[in-house]
This record gives sequence, structure tokens and C-alpha cells, in this order.
Amino acid sequence: MDTALVIIFVGLLVFLAHFFVILFERTRVPDVLYLILIGVLIGPVLQIISPEDFGKIGHIFTTIALVVILFEGGLSLDLDVLRESLKGSVSITILSYVVSMILLTAGFFILTPFGMNESVFAGAVLAGPAPSVIIPLARQLNLKESTRTILTLESPLGEALCILVSLAILESFKLSEIQIGHMIGRLLSSFLFALIIGVMGGFFWSILLHKMRQLRNAIFTTPSFVFILYGVAEFLGFSGPVAALTFGITLGNIDIFHISWVRKRFSLKPLHHDETEKLFFGEIVFVVKTFFFVYLGISVYFADLKSMAIALLLTVILLLSRLTAVRFGADSSVTPRGDASLMSVLIPKGTAAAVLAALPIQMGIVGGEFIQDLIYEVILTSILLTALLIYLAEKTSFSGILWWFFEGFSMDLKPQAVEAGTKKKSAKTK
Repeated sequence: MDTALVIIFVGLLVFLAHFFVILFERTRVPDVLYLILIGVLIGPVLQIISPEDFGKIGHIFTTIALVVILFEGGLSLDLDVLRESLKGSVSITILSYVVSMILLTAGFFILTPFGMNESVFAGAVLAGPAPSVIIPLARQLNLKESTRTILTLESPLGEALCILVSLAILESFKLSEIQIGHMIGRLLSSFLFALIIGVMGGFFWSILLHKMRQLRNAIFTTPSFVFILYGVAEFLGFSGPVAALTFGITLGNIDIFHISWVRKRFSLKPLHHDETEKLFFGEIVFVVKTFFFVYLGISVYFADLKSMAIALLLTVILLLSRLTAVRFGADSSVTPRGDASLMSVLIPKGTAAAVLAALPIQMGIVGGEFIQDLIYEVILTSILLTALLIYLAEKTSFSGILWWFFEGFSMDLKPQAVEAGTKKKSAKTK
């Protein structure tokens, strides 16, 4: 493609991304869907560009997008709301992942010619959420702050769980057995040490901000430091996403740290990021998110109609699993029906699934290409279905079905479609 056309396309894409945000506010169709469809159009459909054109940079870019989104999401979390939402986040994360993995494994085993080992791996990969999709969506949807916090915590925790379980299953292929104790030990150590790295890194970086602000053009040093923390955590075998998220949470709530010996030794106190820095980080997230979702659309592969039908069925299984997890995992006394309804339709897959999908091919597993193609198709169909269900849940009578399903949850303002239906019935009665 001509260089001038590429530059024009990049400029237009940023303008379109702002327009899509405005369109989302009016139509409730997520802006990420339009960006993905642009990627699908210039990639698999018109074949103007392919993931191979990016080489190794493509994989690095998806990781950068994940780190930036997690950090900025953590930075905006309030600790008081975090305390209230932590229990709900953990229960929904575990229940959603376990239920989804079991049902997806069964679906993959029944719908495809693969054996139990490959089915368990595919189920483990597809059961994980996509923070790079869910966190931006959660910010745009009309949700309580506590519900938004639950989703912001759940998605990276679930993704880290997905990565660790999937890798453990692949390792078990070599041993011909799944070692449950070894898997649980790795999960606990990965989360715990990633948490420690993120908290300690956040505290000491807030102290170094005194020095950093004396430098010119130093606003990029904080994103640079979160990349270092993510890389250190991954290098040591811990969860980089959890480290990035906790780093952001720590910087956003640094006032809670009162360590006297540190203040005496360094004669410094922790610093908050000011509003200018937070706005700057938000702009970075917006730009990175824009190009990430276009790249995700470019990376989608279409095998054949049969595999696409299987992908659609697996996506429906994902939806049923998510409905079950939110119905029984969310706290019905504090979660409004409307929030529970929207939480239950957030089933998109993303970065982790795309990366893990390629591992069977690298290991030489028979049928690895079909597994990868199928997972890519589920990524696309899950995002498309999420976008459709968000629209239906907020604009049509489908919201009434979800409203009925979450009967017993705390009351809030009814969705527009439910209110409209109620007015019509009362008018007929009169």
C-alpha cells in the first residue's frame, strides 16, 4: 500500500474512533465493534493487509495495548469501592471461568472430532474474559461504580487465570496427566507475587515522581515504568496483567500508604498523579485501543461455514455460562437488575485467547490449525454477540427477559424497553 494512503488512513481512523464513541452514546452499539469490522474489511475480506505484515511487532502491540488499558483502568479505581467489590469480583471470576470451561470443553468435545485433551485446552482458553474489550465497554455503559469496579477487576483476574490454566494443561500433555495440585500452586504463587510486585512498584514509583517531575518531557516515564513491571513479573513467571493492574490501583490510592521508615530515610512522601497526567494516560488508552481493535479484526481467520457454525454454538454456550455465573455469583442485595443484565452479556474474547490459540501449532499438536482458526472465529462472534446483546438489553423488549431472569436482585431504574412496555400495559388497562 502507498505510504501516503497509509498515513491518510491512520488519520481518518482516529477521527472515526471519536465519531464511533458519539455513535455509541446514541445507539448503544459499542465503538469497538466498528473498529473490529474495519479490521475485518481491510484484512480477511479485501486482503489489503494481513497479520503477517506486522511480523513480531503485532504480538508486541497487543501486549502493549493490554498493559496500558489495565494500568489506566486500575488508576481510576477508588479503594473504598474496591473493598466493596473485591468479594463479588473473585466469586464471579472463579464461577464464570469454571462454568464456562466445563461447558465449553463439553461443547468442543461433542461438536469437533478432537479428543478430551484438546477439548479441555480449548475450553480453558475460551473461558477467559478480555480486559482489553471489557474495561473500555464498562466505562461507556450506564453502570454503578461498584459494578464497573467488579468488571475492571474480574477481567484481568480471569484472563490471568485463563493463561495459567491453559499453559498448565499444555504442560500436562507432555506428562500425559493433569496435576491439579501443581496447577493450583502455580496459580496462587503467580497471583500473590504479581500483587506484591504491583503494590511495591506503585509505592516506590510514587516517591520517585518527586524526581521525575523535575525532568523535561517526563510524562511518559510512568507508562515506561509499568512496562518494566509487567516484563519483570512475566520474566519471573508471575502474572504481568495482575502486576499492571495493581500498580495502577496503588498509584490511584497512594494516600493509604503510611510507611514511616521510608519517609524518614528518603525525606519524601508518596505523590498522586495530577489531572493533566491522568488525562494524558486516558488519551494514550484511546489511541492504543483504536488501533488494537482494528488489528484484532485483521487477525480474524475464516475457515469454512461449518467451523463458523461451531464457533457460533460455542459462543451461545459462553452466553449461557455467563448468565449462570452472574445469576449465582453476583451479590443480589447490592447489584441492581439492570447492572446484572449488562454484566451477563459481556462475553467477549480477546488478546489472551488469540495468543494462546497459536500454541498447539507451535507444539506440533495434530489439528492445531483448526483449533486456532476456531478460537479466532469465537473471538469475533463473541464480540459481535456482545455488541448485539448490549443494544438489545438497553433498547428492546429483550431487556424484560433479562429483568425476569435476575428477579430477586436489588431494584433500580428499569431499562427503557421495560418502562415502555409497562406504560403500554397501563394505557391498555385504562
